[in-house]
Amino acid sequence: MRGYFIDLDDVASVREWSVTIYNHLASRNMPLTTDTSQFWPIDALETFRLWVNQGWRINEGSPFDPANRIPPPDLPQQVKRVRPDIRSLSAGEIDVYRAKLDDVMQIGDPDSGSPWQRCAYVHTNWCLHYQEAFALWHRAYLLYLEELIDHAIPFWDWMAEDASVDGSPQAGIPQPFLDETYIHPVTGEKRPNPLRYAAAKDGNSKLCAIGKMSGPDCRFVQRNPLFYTSSETDREERTKLYAMARIFQQQVVDALKFDTFSTPQGFPGYPWANIPEFDPPQPDDLYPYREVNFDGLFEQPHDNYHGWLGPDMGDNAYTAFDPLFSSYHANIDRMLEVWIRNHPDAQFTTQTPLQPFLGPGAREVSFSTADHWRYTSLGQMAQDSRRIGYEYGEPVARQFQGVTSLPKARRTSASESILERGPWVVFDGVRCTHDSYVIDVFINFPEPTQRDAAWGNKHYVGRFSRIGMGVVDDKGRCITHGVSRVLNAGPSIRALELQQFDEPQISFIVSHLDSGRVLTAEEYQALPGFIPKLIWGDPRQTVVSRTRNSGGCCMQ
Repeated sequence: MRGYFIDLDDVASVREWSVTIYNHLASRNMPLTTDTSQFWPIDALETFRLWVNQGWRINEGSPFDPANRIPPPDLPQQVKRVRPDIRSLSAGEIDVYRAKLDDVMQIGDPDSGSPWQRCAYVHTNWCLHYQEAFALWHRAYLLYLEELIDHAIPFWDWMAEDASVDGSPQAGIPQPFLDETYIHPVTGEKRPNPLRYAAAKDGNSKLCAIGKMSGPDCRFVQRNPLFYTSSETDREERTKLYAMARIFQQQVVDALKFDTFSTPQGFPGYPWANIPEFDPPQPDDLYPYREVNFDGLFEQPHDNYHGWLGPDMGDNAYTAFDPLFSSYHANIDRMLEVWIRNHPDAQFTTQTPLQPFLGPGAREVSFSTADHWRYTSLGQMAQDSRRIGYEYGEPVARQFQGVTSLPKARRTSASESILERGPWVVFDGVRCTHDSYVIDVFINFPEPTQRDAAWGNKHYVGRFSRIGMGVVDDKGRCITHGVSRVLNAGPSIRALELQQFDEPQISFIVSHLDSGRVLTAEEYQALPGFIPKLIWGDPRQTVVSRTRNSGGCCMQ
């Protein structure tokens, strides 16, 4: 502390700085030791505060000089809603939630104009997956639904320790989603349970839409029928189904161990997957970033649980019509919150709009405004949930903690893991430009056009953006030696089943960002760092040739 002109061995110095010392300790801006996770206990802080307010007495003979030098600490900020474990609710509390879905959302009405159909279609038409915004877009969706019903969404705790054990009260889906009826708390009517009998998408469950079955009433959402069984007849099959959940739980535990949240929004190649349907357990190779960061692995158990639950929950176009989706995703969000609170300094692409939600609390939607600043941003959702206005109640059951540690290969840093994948398209000698450009890169795809730069094209590697300064660099502000930038060509190389000995060819087009005009070879050859080269090893260890390609289309 002497570096800040505070001598903790000198009473006069501590007295002079006591209020500042207290405020930094109380706000947890100053750790107790060199271990940044250790802070002063509340009792010790209160003792220090009283010592200051009594007049900094040195011993029993010191006189009292009482004054309110340090007021009591701020009380915890109140939150608008607390999302409880659905298994912690009384029958009456569950019926209040059911009534909200019935009365406000008209959950059993398949008409396209019903609030439930309109809300679920927001997910069908707008949801984001397989990128940085995945969990945070769904956070906004839950907040929007809560605003509509003016009620907290209870979470389904599928991370309970014994949730994978048949016969456990935590196994399967919670009883409130299985009941046939409920009693409306205001009218006293016995009604169909909306947590079970919710109108499916357009009044036709995925189960019947694909012609798999005609027995169930497909006006309502359908789940795996084993969840509704308890007899010995189904025990073997049910036990296998429930046991599969342990795989998903372990994936969540492993995801929470990463220190990096996700590959940044807009990273070339993102979204890196598009998996509309889920067949658990999902193969690891569908998730190329599962060994890199939290989100890269977290989406795998997310998808697994969706497919595990059955027909409607197993398809992105149908899933939000099942009220189980809301409670399931509340627990996805609870696990996200665990990661966020354990990583308060995490970095996010803060300005990305999470359409169609509006404002910092995602309480409204707009489907057509071009004013992106009005939309809820990724950064607004990537905060501690208490700042957004909600909190989670304690789970009823003990939580699954995992059975094994992360494999050694998963303990490398995110950057090291990414760089092991490759191969890479490397741009060397990158320096400042006056104008802004985009470079679209392809593998084994001669003479590409701008229309070919689409993620469905397996030849398409990705886009490298060059944002210009807009002015002439006449003051020497730009670096002169240039730097290297890379695109991951691995997904395209693997999709095309190519090897290094195949000598894959690179082609690319350079477009002016403002006008969209495609540059000629002569034009882009005059610009610094616009010629890519394919590198199979670690690009950090490779010196890339600066020889320009005279043909302007392909490099070996």
